[in-house]
Amino acid sequence: MAATSVPFYLLTAFTSSPFAGNPAAVVIVDTEAYPSETYAKISATLSQPMTAFVSPSNLPSEEAGTIVRSVRYIVPTGYEIPICGHATLAVGKALFDMPDIAQSNVDTILLKNKFGHTLKISKLDGGFYQIRLPSTIPGTIADAEKARLKALVDKAFGRDVAVVDIKTGGETYSRYVLVELDASEDLAGSAVNAQELVPNGFSVNVFTRASTDPEEMCISRMFAPIAVPSPSEDPVCGSAHAVMAPYWHMKDNLTPGKEVKAKQVSARGGDLRVVWDSAENTVKLGGQCAVFVSGVLNVPSQ
Repeated sequence: MAATSVPFYLLTAFTSSPFAGNPAAVVIVDTEAYPSETYAKISATLSQPMTAFVSPSNLPSEEAGTIVRSVRYIVPTGYEIPICGHATLAVGKALFDMPDIAQSNVDTILLKNKFGHTLKISKLDGGFYQIRLPSTIPGTIADAEKARLKALVDKAFGRDVAVVDIKTGGETYSRYVLVELDASEDLAGSAVNAQELVPNGFSVNVFTRASTDPEEMCISRMFAPIAVPSPSEDPVCGSAHAVMAPYWHMKDNLTPGKEVKAKQVSARGGDLRVVWDSAENTVKLGGQCAVFVSGVLNVPSQ
């Protein structure tokens, strides 16, 4: 069977190490050339937490120094999602390193997808990249529903967890649930059975607590048992910070527009620079990326 050769990369996001942060695959291929099942099979075969498929050709752009590409985000189970922060950062690293882009005056990349989102990637100094995601004000949950969700959290953690508050992801991230734990909880060291969270009705479960580091806004972990293979933890989740940033800014009276740090305390771990723009209703996430593998992927012809 004839095949088409396309570039691909395996990277880690929100870290300078290939052995930390959140892995992602980036495949440079026409995002509409194949049936959806082909992209799903590629994602499953690459077996990374997320695969971003990025068009090789630019879409029309009226802004100097800006290129526009189409993108699709697909997890190994074949599920296509509208937004993925860490894979977007990885796309930025892969594209900005390409000779034709690196030698140009391009400093901004816009990624557009079929869900109507436009994601912005900027190249910063010192090997850092910054992505812009839509943010959301977390939504309130009735007390009875909080009690139901808290019981599922206890099952997942295998103990009675000190929960401070539970919020929904708001309008933009309606499938997210945000759970703040008491600062006394050992979030990093907790063993979590994410399958116990499936009945809660949310796709993404974000657990956060205040950091003992005064320079950090918060620490967190994220589990998505419906979309992410066992143990269902996303090592570093960019979009989770689009929910956490407004939450912690309002809770701790932080100044919008000022950069703060955040840490995801999964086994791999990751460090983020966070700027919440309350007026624009966006969050900017900065971090580094490391390229672990680059090569050619042979996609079977239809």
